[in-house]
Amino acid sequence: MMEARYESVETIIMDLWEYCMELEDEYHQTADHAVLIQFAVAIVTVQHWEDVLLRMEGIDVYRFYF
Repeated sequence: MMEARYESVETIIMDLWEYCMELEDEYHQTADHAVLIQFAVAIVTVQHWEDVLLRMEGIDVYRFYF
């Protein structure tokens, strides 16, 4: 049986933000366009999980429902 890697959505978001910061630092050091693309995808992934969290809390950031 598989074990859950994360216990909460907040933990996923925090890990993704840490990854984003690492990519940002790497991009500033290397100016590698591939790293910039990875950073952009990681930011979109953070936005997705933040939306999931807000929806779980009953807040739709696009339609503003409570």
